[in-house]
Amino acid sequence: MSNDLDSLLSCLYLKHIKGYEVTRFYDFYNIYETQNNNKEFIGIDMALEQGKVWDNHITRLNRMDIANPESANINSVSDINRKNYRTKYAGSTVLQILSYYNIPLPQSREGKLILLSIDSSYAGYYNSDFQHVCLNWLEQLELYELIDILKSGISMNEFKRVKQQYNLGSVIRVNENGILQTEINLAAMQGLFEFPLDLSEEKFTRTHTFETTGCWTMGKFDNNGKDEIKDLYSIALTSKDKFKWTSGCMAIN
Repeated sequence: MSNDLDSLLSCLYLKHIKGYEVTRFYDFYNIYETQNNNKEFIGIDMALEQGKVWDNHITRLNRMDIANPESANINSVSDINRKNYRTKYAGSTVLQILSYYNIPLPQSREGKLILLSIDSSYAGYYNSDFQHVCLNWLEQLELYELIDILKSGISMNEFKRVKQQYNLGSVIRVNENGILQTEINLAAMQGLFEFPLDLSEEKFTRTHTFETTGCWTMGKFDNNGKDEIKDLYSIALTSKDKFKWTSGCMAIN
């Protein structure tokens, strides 16, 4: 699991339908593990270069870059990169999981608004240049109930209200006692989904860190590839010309 609501809710859905448990936590600076981490893991909402992941990030800086072949990521399988960035899927990882497993959406309108608010999945609809792109991806994912909400005349302010009311932008972190904590208002969202919204109560211990963690801004005509980054662990474009990465994963003795 990573450090935001998209990852947490994705993990909770996967726990609900598959029985998966959170045994590792990645905050883009360190990796933490529980004592029950002896099974193969799946990274949820993280752009790892190797290993199985569910993800939504764009991980290719140019057309020649190779995406993680074990990544369930609609942007990767659609060959989205920096050059065609404006055609990207700008939605969350959890929406991809709901679509893939054909999981019923929350019955309440508020629950659906929360889903659209995660990673600002609604935002493209309110931009005339990207509205068709937003709707096209939701149609491909067969999330017609969410399309109906967007087309209902709902104001963008309603999504802003949801994000503020539940503090959806808050991060998840490991405290000094090794316990996950967050200011996301999970208590206020109880009952809106088919399962309890809570963090793992397991103790997490820091097991790995990284030689390099950073962000980089590319020039307009730069065509660098990610293969130029040594020992790359994860990489994701955060805008058309910026990317964030970690490299040089090191075990802590």
